[in-house]
Amino acid sequence: MKKIYTLFAAALAVTGTATAQQLPNGTFDGEWETCYPNAGTDAVGTQPTGWGASNVFQMMSFELVTQGTDRTSSDGNAHSVHMNNTFCGLAFLQIGAAAPAYITLGDAWNYGDYQDLNSENDASDGGSYGGVEFTFRPDAITLWVKRTHATSADAGTVNANEKATVLVYSWKGETTSKVGIGLDMSNTGGTVIDMVNRDKDVLGMITNGVTKSDDFELISKSENYIEGDIEEWKQLTYPIEYLSDNAPEMINVVIASSDYFNRPNLGVNNTLDVDDVTLVYYSTLSALTIGGNEIALSNDTYNYEGTGSLPTSADEVVATTKSQFATADVKIDNAANTVTITVTNQGGADIDGKTSHTYVITYPATAEATQYTGYLNIEMMGNQLATNQEATVEITDNGNGTCTFSLPNFSLGGSASMGDIVVENVTMTEADGTTTYTGSVKGLSLAEGQIIADVELNGTIDANGTVDFVINVTWNGIPINVTFTSDPTSSVANIDANGTAIYGTTGAIAINGYTGTASIYGITGQLLKSVPVDGNALIDIDGGIYIVRVNGNAAKVLVK
Repeated sequence: MKKIYTLFAAALAVTGTATAQQLPNGTFDGEWETCYPNAGTDAVGTQPTGWGASNVFQMMSFELVTQGTDRTSSDGNAHSVHMNNTFCGLAFLQIGAAAPAYITLGDAWNYGDYQDLNSENDASDGGSYGGVEFTFRPDAITLWVKRTHATSADAGTVNANEKATVLVYSWKGETTSKVGIGLDMSNTGGTVIDMVNRDKDVLGMITNGVTKSDDFELISKSENYIEGDIEEWKQLTYPIEYLSDNAPEMINVVIASSDYFNRPNLGVNNTLDVDDVTLVYYSTLSALTIGGNEIALSNDTYNYEGTGSLPTSADEVVATTKSQFATADVKIDNAANTVTITVTNQGGADIDGKTSHTYVITYPATAEATQYTGYLNIEMMGNQLATNQEATVEITDNGNGTCTFSLPNFSLGGSASMGDIVVENVTMTEADGTTTYTGSVKGLSLAEGQIIADVELNGTIDANGTVDFVINVTWNGIPINVTFTSDPTSSVANIDANGTAIYGTTGAIAINGYTGTASIYGITGQLLKSVPVDGNALIDIDGGIYIVRVNGNAAKVLVK
């Protein structure tokens, strides 16, 4: 029996801690060792060190597994594995049978039923037994392959649709069964041995005559098939399914140019080339949600822009690792406005060769709200509910030409607070030192959801910091006119040097002591009205902030 390899010897030490286990010589490089089919004494070709090959000796030698050209290197010690399903026998006499080409971490065996060869009673068989000691839990296996199908052959059956096989399984404990090996020319069952950990026994495909130790358990399994021709090297990756939470003790990998468990499907001269077979330990995320917002992850991308606000707790971060055995460490940096998630696996290589990956999600800098103190005037259905009521509004600059406006603890006069009036994405326009604010919100919830209102917001803050806002709230068709000003007199009167008084009132602009034309502009500069005035005038207009020009002077008025 081929010597069992202990993979701990190949595991590297990193700061005193062993890395996760890897396959022995998955590159197939270096000097190959002599192959002795059926663990006998007759040498047939060579096999990659650490692997068993399905070469055959049955009176004659047949090499099914040979050295191929390395996928990336021209070094004379660099190899791939070339497998060819081969007719074993005398082809010109049509005496013999096709045998499958495969490699295994265990020992390859075959049995030839010469008496019943190619009949319905033909019991010819083969496979793998044993493996290597192994205690880790990889997530997948990856390998590079090329594949061809024969279209004709001198002997044997051609099958242009045959699948190639990639098989991985791990277990603990052991199985034993009596199996005949070699060439049986007397119909006696050949040379019968106690075969330990035969593939079909470990996988539960055969139970009759199989003895299992008390601690036997199949831990993982990955059975995969390659279809069609592959002319150029192609990387394939297959997940490993875990059937138990227990740690394995052994692992076996079988890579075959045949439909491994379906011998009747064997296609003679079908080939498979394999190189760089590696176990994969994932250290990436499969999904990420922060504060209820899903981050759309892309392969090989680890920096993202966050949506919403920076979370205040790691509990708001749901990081799903691609590997069930990896860990995700979450850190929130309030100074840098980042969430950092470091995914670490068992210490084995991911597909890119790394053992950990760090994701950084950056959020926009959180702006401080600027508070403005002033006075509220509230009118509803002709009733003045508040006059010069002290209040505070908050404006948070988003840094993109918009802001968030907030009037906290809004109430109708002396009533209890109905909640905060918040208008997001308010447009800010600056001209001549004055910033104009325009925004709206539909379906604003107030009074714990008992009131659903629409809000229209218009306002200005001038170079002197004077604040004037008109906040029109509509609830069930009822208008609530709200004004906020930092100067309670600014909405009452503007008096120029000629004694002309201009002020806003409910639904109108009042002009006293002026004869001529008054031009009324909106806060964005558009001319709305030109009105002749003879001494005094009351000009009807909707609530809002307006610029009135008379005598070559401009006055800002607030209309409720």
